Amino acid sequence: MAVIDILTSRIMESISFDRVAEIYDRTRGLSPAIMEKVVRNVANELKDCRKILDAGVGTGRFAKPLQALGFEVVGIDISAGMLKKAVEKDAKNLLLGDVCFLPFTDSSFDAAISIHVLHLIKGWKMALNEMVRVTRNFLLTCAYMAPNPLNERYRELLKECGYEKPPLGTAEAELKNLVKPTKSILVASRVPFKADDTLAILKDKASAFQFEIPNRLHLKVMKKLTHEFAGKTYYRDIEILAWAIPYLKTFIHSHGFGKAS
Repeated sequence: MAVIDILTSRIMESISFDRVAEIYDRTRGLSPAIMEKVVRNVANELKDCRKILDAGVGTGRFAKPLQALGFEVVGIDISAGMLKKAVEKDAKNLLLGDVCFLPFTDSSFDAAISIHVLHLIKGWKMALNEMVRVTRNFLLTCAYMAPNPLNERYRELLKECGYEKPPLGTAEAELKNLVKPTKSILVASRVPFKADDTLAILKDKASAFQFEIPNRLHLKVMKKLTHEFAGKTYYRDIEILAWAIPYLKTFIHSHGFGKAS
């Protein structure tokens, strides 16, 4: 079995994607050409590394192609359903557990990747601290340079209806506003997205911030959102961000990270 069950009793307040594991890839996927370009750029940044931690590995969207390129990638995730999909892709070295309590010794990995993970974790500071603890060289993420406009409008409409719930954590893309990345690379510019595809994803409540939205309110918001965006196209830039571990250690120490927030 490729998945090892660990530390399940210690999982902190985080959002699990078990409920959308079966549809996750088709609701988060880039076109094959863009995804290949992103992975190629990530691999280029990792070229001097051998052992990589994929924190929040999910369905193995990055772990599997990186393993195919010869990297020794170890992935960890709190969702058994997501890990099952990764196993179906033949991804290896997968652990079921909490990134806030990584079961590895200090400096076990040459690099760590964390992609669309930290915003799902209430104890995101602990998670970041743990990633830094087990990593020698740098932490890397791949992120959109601006928020999804439909997601943002959905949240605005919720607020107009009197419903507001802040995110659990802080997204990797927002981390750059707290601590400047050592490296920032524009990977793809003006990638087109059809609003109708995003509306279908939102309709299915496949995004984490929607999981607890009452259905009646969700339908009301979707009606307005569809009226505003149906048939449109929007564009997003994709970048790779990397932080040197010594720099992150200094930042974490100076801000007292490592305790639950």
